[in-house]
Amino acid sequence: MSPRVAGRTLIACLLAAGLPLARAELPRPDPARTDPPDARTELRTTDPQTRATRRAVAVIDLSNDPQVRDVAYKLLDLLAAHLELAPPAVSDGAALVDQPPADDEVRLREARRKKETAETNLAQRNFREAAIDAVEGQELLLHVTPRKALALYADLALALGQSRLGEKKEAEAREAFALTYRLDPRRTLDELQYLPEVVQTFEAAKKVNPGVGRIAVRGAGQVWIDGEEVGKAPGEFKASLGRHVVWLTEFLRETGGKEVMVTATRPGDATILDGPLTRPQKVVRFRMALSQAQDAAARASAMKALAEFVNVHDAVLLSRVNGKIQWQTWRDRVPGFSEVRELGRDNPIEILKPLAPPKPPPEPPILVVRTPPPPLRWHQRRTVQIGVLATIAAAVAGGYLWLRYTEPPRAWDQNIQFPTPRVP
Repeated sequence: MSPRVAGRTLIACLLAAGLPLARAELPRPDPARTDPPDARTELRTTDPQTRATRRAVAVIDLSNDPQVRDVAYKLLDLLAAHLELAPPAVSDGAALVDQPPADDEVRLREARRKKETAETNLAQRNFREAAIDAVEGQELLLHVTPRKALALYADLALALGQSRLGEKKEAEAREAFALTYRLDPRRTLDELQYLPEVVQTFEAAKKVNPGVGRIAVRGAGQVWIDGEEVGKAPGEFKASLGRHVVWLTEFLRETGGKEVMVTATRPGDATILDGPLTRPQKVVRFRMALSQAQDAAARASAMKALAEFVNVHDAVLLSRVNGKIQWQTWRDRVPGFSEVRELGRDNPIEILKPLAPPKPPPEPPILVVRTPPPPLRWHQRRTVQIGVLATIAAAVAGGYLWLRYTEPPRAWDQNIQFPTPRVP
């Protein structure tokens, strides 16, 4: 075989071997594939469940007892660390557990001190100072629940009457004695204890039969006149001529009062401004209403009102009966209150178990679906690259051989000489 034929045969063989390899590796569409070629992320079949929001639970001490309060504090600590339950707002939680502020008791104690001071000044014939003490004591009692304040107010009115009588103000003394009698119709004075002029003036004031006038009460709340509940304010109410004490009370207002004078020509004017309560004071009022409920219906209504005010749907009620601490849960759905149980030696955490939400079922295992990597492009595959390189190599080699073996044959000149220079 001649060299020319050999070179052409080599080129043909190389091309025949390389081009089919490259053609075989060209990409082919996959009709079953739906993922995009560049999708390489891991897919999860389900997302993890998020935890439910913690529900606030009110802890209520209905007995105002130190031992019950200790249990309530432990429950609040447990709620603070609970995964599903939580204590209510700090101020609300404290108002439902702490000892209620003794506003009435503080004022009553101070008014009693004023009464004792007034009586001491009367004994020393310091009538003006005694009158000042009596009036200051009455002003304190205008902000005390009427039934609690009534008897002490009558005592102070009696001390004021004696002071006015000592100051030679007989008209004012009779007014004060008449008020004492209206507040305490059974009151009598012992002649061995009081001066004769005091007893005579007091008895004269009792026998007066005045006419009937009116008292105009302006404000909001329940109206009490001389300790008797007479209606709702605002409004006008009948009253005998003379001096009277008017109180306004309401569930969510501070007690307020005023002394008024009723005459035949002019009604008494009792304008009493609203006494707003702070939020803790309101919570205490709801708590006291619940503890004082007399029957099941009233108790359910009071519990619902308290829960709505402090924004809870679950509660634990603690009380002390016959020396034993009892507990009961409440939820804002049927049946409402649970069975009453004794605490005994049980751990307080047992009280919270009925209120905790049921445990969710275990999460199914997370399945990870790995998508196969996308196929390489045809020019990235090794067999295609090898075929292309082989084709290039064959083309270069074949071209060289083609050029080399297509030149005409030359005769071998055995007499090699330098070329003869040309003569110009």
